[in-house]
Amino acid sequence: MNFLKTFLITLVIYIGLNALFVLLAIFLVAGYPATDVFYIIAGFFSPIAIIPGVAWTDNGIVGLINAAPLEIVSILIIFLGLIIPPLVAIIVGARLGDNNQTGFGAWFTTALLASGVYAILFGIGQIYSANLGVVWFDMVNSFGEVGTIISVFIAGVVNGFFYGSISLLLANKWI
Repeated sequence: MNFLKTFLITLVIYIGLNALFVLLAIFLVAGYPATDVFYIIAGFFSPIAIIPGVAWTDNGIVGLINAAPLEIVSILIIFLGLIIPPLVAIIVGARLGDNNQTGFGAWFTTALLASGVYAILFGIGQIYSANLGVVWFDMVNSFGEVGTIISVFIAGVVNGFFYGSISLLLANKWI
């Protein structure tokens, strides 16, 4: 498949699986802000803002080890929501792409687009969503306003390279 089709399929799979995990979180995680529509829409793109090392260690392995018995379901949903959508998207992109570069490029473009959309939603979401505003102001205290937006883009680039390199390894055809 050509680049555009591979990119669109990868993007739809990534956003669709993120939407599935947001819905699971709404129904299974106690205290999830189910009435905050802007927070939920931003949640479709928010996993791209977490660097893979943090997703696998802090939110995954360490989080599950340190979790109280009642928090295990919440932490497991968060962990799986951070790793399954990009893995499924890159596997499909690598298999559908004409060569290894098509799969890598499709995922990398998906990661950059998702981080850009999330940065926009994150930047304007502080006005419309109290929950997103709390996350925004917490990051602004650490990085500053411009640093917060840049950190989202850097996380998108890191996700693009990390999962894109896995996509290169899974490609059907090498050039």
